[in-house]
Amino acid sequence: EADTLCAKKGLRLTALRRRVLELVWQSHKPLGAYDILGVLSEQDGRRAAPPTVYRALDFLLENGLVHRIASLNAFVGCNHPEHAHQ
Repeated sequence: EADTLCAKKGLRLTALRRRVLELVWQSHKPLGAYDILGVLSEQDGRRAAPPTVYRALDFLLENGLVHRIASLNAFVGCNHPEHAHQ
């Protein structure tokens, strides 16, 4: 679904963006950027820098694929990315 949404908008869902989205969806709980960094390091062996993960999260947020929970400074997957968000 994320691939289709990005293709319709002419956007690129890079491997890192896709992986960050997968991690947010698989967690079933709000995840912060540093939680994601930890998983990328432990499970994937990636050494991504915090700004890289924040940019991926910003992209996903701007395109309606995740929601930010400001009080937790964390992110959750969007159940309906095809609908417009306010």
